[in-house]
Formats: sequence, C-alpha cells, structure tokens
Amino acid sequence: MGLLDMLGMGGPEGKVRRLQKKASAKFGPAENRQGAIEELGALKTEAAVEALLMRYTFRVDPGITDDEEKARVLALITQAGDVALGPVKRFISSRDEISWPLRALEGLLPAADVVKFLVEVARKVGGEYSRVPEKKALLLHALSAHKSSEIAPAVLPFLDDMDDEVQIAAAEVIVRQQDPVGREPLIQHFLKAHEGSNARVREALAGLLADSGWDVKGYTPKVEAALPQGYKLDSRGKLARK
Repeated sequence: MGLLDMLGMGGPEGKVRRLQKKASAKFGPAENRQGAIEELGALKTEAAVEALLMRYTFRVDPGITDDEEKARVLALITQAGDVALGPVKRFISSRDEISWPLRALEGLLPAADVVKFLVEVARKVGGEYSRVPEKKALLLHALSAHKSSEIAPAVLPFLDDMDDEVQIAAAEVIVRQQDPVGREPLIQHFLKAHEGSNARVREALAGLLADSGWDVKGYTPKVEAALPQGYKLDSRGKLARK
C-alpha cells in the first residue's frame, strides 16, 4: 500500500478528493483551480460531479473570474449527462447555493421532470424556517418559468414565510399559474399584509392582484379599505391601477 492509499488519497476516490481540494482553493493561482476543474469534468463520475458542485459554495475575486469558472462548471456538469442527475438533485435539496445548480437541472431534464422535482423540493422546504431565504426565492423563481397544475398548491405555504421577498416571489408564481386555487389565499394574504402594516408586501400583492384579472368578490369591502394609493376596484370587483 502506497503512502497516498494510507492517507486515503489513493485510487479514483482519492484522485477526486485531491482535485476537489485544488478546485476549492480560493487563493493562489487561478490556473491551478481551473486545471482541477477541467480534470474533474473529464472524469464524468458522480463523485467528480459532486466535487464540481462544491465550486458553487464560494466566490473568488475578481468577479469575472468567478463567473467564468462557475459557467465552465455548469458546462462540464451538463456534459456529464445522466450521471450528474443524482448529485445535482441532492445538492439542490440539501444546500443553499442553488442558483447555478438549478441551471444545470434545466440542462439535464425535460421541463416536465424539472417541474416534478422542483415541486417535491418546494413541498419539503415551504413550511421550514431557513436562515437563507434566498434559496426559497431562487426555487420560486425557477418554478415561475413553468406552468403545471402542481405548482400553485405547492407554493401556497410560501405566502406565510417570514421573509418578504419569499412571500412576494410566491405570489408572483401563483399569479403566473392562473390557477384558481391561488385566488382566495392571495386575497387573504393581501389583507393580512395590510393588517400587519407590511406596506412592501401589500403594495406588491396589490399589483399582482391587478395583473391576475381575478375579482375580489366576497372580500370587496375589506380589500377596498386596504388598497394602497394608485389602486381602485372597478365595476367588476377587480383591482385596477388608477
């Protein structure tokens, strides 16, 4: 047994660990990091893809180098094909830095399968507290690019998130789906934002309700009393901009 084997750095697994260490070095020559990224991409194994994905967990300076490296990682992961699916899905499910991995998912799966997976993740994290609300917002923005009868029901719990950005992103997805299941919860959340003096969410939801084309019948007096300046109810009971 060689020294590398005794240190756990021998064989294919050891090679991936060594390359991941180089690919994750924030300091030192960028060429060393980029060379390791290329070597990992050439392996096309799950372990190599997992190592590549870790490049998304940190930034380097200058920003243009960071973006170029992350774009290259995206290309290499996509080129790995089906072998990359497991690692990408696990990363999105368990990590916070999902912006680039979400792009990888779009390149690896048909749209219907992307929606199915994103809905599964949304159902899991929708009611959970998160120290990093950005993950929820990114997930919602990814869902907003698709239409499916599964999306609105999965997104409804995000309306009650503690973060304003997440609430607004959820409302945007619901309106984009044009699924009637979202109408009443959206109206109720608009009223809740008004009662809680959350002007930012109230304003955003007023605009989204106006864009939705849904009426507010059953809530007309309350909605009218909660309208921000610049909005009115028309003769059909729908929000409209003045």
